[in-house]
Amino acid sequence: MLKSLFIVLLFFAFADHADAQRGKKKSRSNETDEYFDESGIGAYKFWYGGGVGLGFSGGNISSRFDFSLSPMLGYKITPEFSVGPRVELSYTHFRQNVGFNDIRKANLFSYGIGIFGRYKIFNQFFTHAEFQIENRQVLINGEKDRNRFDNFFVGIGYTSGGQVAYEIALLYNILEDDNTIDLPLDYRLAFTYNF
Repeated sequence: MLKSLFIVLLFFAFADHADAQRGKKKSRSNETDEYFDESGIGAYKFWYGGGVGLGFSGGNISSRFDFSLSPMLGYKITPEFSVGPRVELSYTHFRQNVGFNDIRKANLFSYGIGIFGRYKIFNQFFTHAEFQIENRQVLINGEKDRNRFDNFFVGIGYTSGGQVAYEIALLYNILEDDNTIDLPLDYRLAFTYNF
């Protein structure tokens, strides 16, 4: 239900933009001016971003190292509203002492792809909604397995502003499965260009 609603909202946003573009009249005398006009599709309407995640944890019998990359590309439909894809790649190295000097290691790779919509509320604050399909590699009884998860994140964020900026976002996964130990909160730190 929520996936359908999100897709319908994106469709109407694009349809409204297309109608506005069709309503413009083109004249041959202003072709040069039109090329430099910022009201059409141009490179300045795109913004780029990405995050890097790094984590360590450990105890007496186990340790874990996490590393992730998450590039994203946004297109500004209006100066405030943008949409685009986001990809997430992650690597986990897990090490555990199961007794009698028997150390087990595992390297896990996961990935996700999603589409987001983002709206600037004020100059430096924004709301973010994102549907993501995640393919996560997990360990079950010492064996590697893959699971697919649908995630729908909604939340707020803060950007430092400027052409090159950092951003912090706090997102809640409303599709988080109650049968997992994962928290439904996702904290993101990223860098952007031209947002």
